[in-house]
Amino acid sequence: MNRRSTLLLSLCLFVLPAVAQEEIRIGVELQPYQPYSDVEDGEYRGYARDLLDAFAAESGYRFVYTPLPVRRLLSDFLSGRVDLKFPDHPQWNADQKDGHTVHYSHPAAPYVDGILVKPQHLGQGLQRIELLGTQNGFTPWPYLPEIRAGRIRLIQANQIESLLRMASSDRVDAVYLNPKVVDYQLRQMRMTADSLVFDPELPHVEDHYYLSSIRHPQLIEAFNRFLEERADQVAAIRLRHGL
Repeated sequence: MNRRSTLLLSLCLFVLPAVAQEEIRIGVELQPYQPYSDVEDGEYRGYARDLLDAFAAESGYRFVYTPLPVRRLLSDFLSGRVDLKFPDHPQWNADQKDGHTVHYSHPAAPYVDGILVKPQHLGQGLQRIELLGTQNGFTPWPYLPEIRAGRIRLIQANQIESLLRMASSDRVDAVYLNPKVVDYQLRQMRMTADSLVFDPELPHVEDHYYLSSIRHPQLIEAFNRFLEERADQVAAIRLRHGL
């Protein structure tokens, strides 16, 4: 190999890692939502962090996590101040996303949202629920007709802990949340696991969270390949976080 070829090869080896290490800003939710995610001392952590870090390590991207309040997260995403958004869903804020081409990944995290009640109220149906609690930013989709008709009053709170205490002290009849998140929070509060239980007979949502981007469709395609080709690794991360 002549000197010129050697120099070109050296330049290629130097340039490729620099390109691969492009900094990508991921907008994430500031609110605590373990086992999916939370922010402690400014550090993003949980299932979502481990999944995205695993993808970044393989693809060569350098992710910078930007925790934001839910409403600001959406505005920063649509304005381009962050490159990616997690979690996201095609149904969320569809009217505000109108006019933007948002690219969504394959399903990245399974979730269930539904009604949790005190054990003695399990299986008693919808008729006893007049006051329903949920977290700010949540939309209890299956119950919107009852809420709009005035048959159910909705109370929203910033902290899941506050909602769980309200439900356990009968200040609300039920809460609409993710059972996995409730289980985690009950343990943190030193409350028994069956203090509040999921009622599968009541309407609920079974779906997935997605990674989204407006500016980087090629990154979403790479993430999709990672989910497919590293399915065993993804499954192990989910298992580690109880998902």
